[in-house]
Amino acid sequence: MGFLDEILKQAGGPSAPSGGQGGGLGAIAELVMKNPQIVAAALAMLNPKDASVGGGGGLSDVVSSFNKAGLGDVMASWVGGGPNKPVDPGALASVLGPDVLGQFARKAGIGSADAGSVLAQVLPGLINQMTPEGKVPKGNTLDGALSSLLAQLGGH
Repeated sequence: MGFLDEILKQAGGPSAPSGGQGGGLGAIAELVMKNPQIVAAALAMLNPKDASVGGGGGLSDVVSSFNKAGLGDVMASWVGGGPNKPVDPGALASVLGPDVLGQFARKAGIGSADAGSVLAQVLPGLINQMTPEGKVPKGNTLDGALSSLLAQLGGH
């Protein structure tokens, strides 16, 4: 299963049950399938070499923001090997702030009001894919993880 397929599965794509969410997760998966720049925008936020979303702090800054906001257990589940804990879109919006959400929305080509909900579905899977060894990669290891994910996105 490819990277984007795994993200779509986690976001409630066609092969995943909607869990009684009224199709909300399926709608997000459909949005990602029609708009792959959503994943590219989220990856920009996690890439310390790309300042277009989040100012260039990358994955380390996102992890730090979650820890400071008291959501370290949620982030630890995304980085670790177990199941990913969900994050409330409102809590995610508080952690990232309106500027980052706005930058993400613009780069992803979605409305600002949808940014928190979309990121709440996509971010856990992305971070999980970037941390296969259960820790936040740094330097060349992070570059390799990002390059691999971008290559898989381009190949889908």
